[in-house]
Amino acid sequence: MTTNSNAKICVIGDINVDVITLLSGPLQKNTDTTSVNAITLGGSTCNIAVWLTHLGAKADLVGAIGDDVLGTWVITQLQAFGVSDEKIRTITNNRTGTCVILVDETGARSMMPDFGANLLQTVDQELENLISDSDIVVMSAYTFLRPESRSFALDVLECVEKTNARMVIDAASSSPIMNAGPDKVRKYLSRADLVLANEDEFAALAVGAPEDWTHEFKNLIVKRGPRGALWLYKGQEVASVKAEDVKVIDTTGAGDAFAAGLLSQLRTRANWDNLGDVDYAQSLLVASHTAAENCTTLGATPVS
Repeated sequence: MTTNSNAKICVIGDINVDVITLLSGPLQKNTDTTSVNAITLGGSTCNIAVWLTHLGAKADLVGAIGDDVLGTWVITQLQAFGVSDEKIRTITNNRTGTCVILVDETGARSMMPDFGANLLQTVDQELENLISDSDIVVMSAYTFLRPESRSFALDVLECVEKTNARMVIDAASSSPIMNAGPDKVRKYLSRADLVLANEDEFAALAVGAPEDWTHEFKNLIVKRGPRGALWLYKGQEVASVKAEDVKVIDTTGAGDAFAAGLLSQLRTRANWDNLGDVDYAQSLLVASHTAAENCTTLGATPVS
């Protein structure tokens, strides 16, 4: 396994085209609400790969798109960000995933995804080989939370467990956690080396759990929005960081940017079970800064 800044990161999951609407005020039904609209790359894992590249950390992005005009546009955007499209599959007679995102005047967002080709990924020999050659494998729990792609998520996890790679999973979203069953989701996430969850996701995971449930997780980072973030190692708090004070335009993808910032630092650490105070602090600070940068613009990808 690579133990320096050249650690190989494999990011597996959704690639979307996001249609983002920044509302000028409360949504008015049956009439007009003025807004600023944008079309950007999206999908949690796609966002992470783009931000990692922006931060100077090369990542292999594994995903699927449809054979439509949006799929073609996705490839041009990935290339513009410097992300390789070598591991992107084009699924014939299928549509590229899309997500409509409404952002209110406070920066909070509501998402309406259409997963499209993202539901059709499988583990083949090529992906097994890529995982075996990786140091860090990153996924979003979205893949596990959807019944259509759950087997793919489990197949990837089983492949990682046969290697020395570290598994990183973002908890994705609170509502799907509740729909899938918190106990089932906890068991899945606890197999990872590092899990990231926001406060809503953390609360959803805690439903019906024993009091000491966080001890099941090797590393659990709780993203608390404007209140910063904290790091739990086997249930014990080992570090926390305040959020940067910025003018929030759009929170879409802030968690993905946070994950990329964190991994840009952790990729240089050989043993995540033996991190020091400086390791925790530096990783969280860079993660917090990257999330803050994301929130100052519309969309989930870097401006430059």
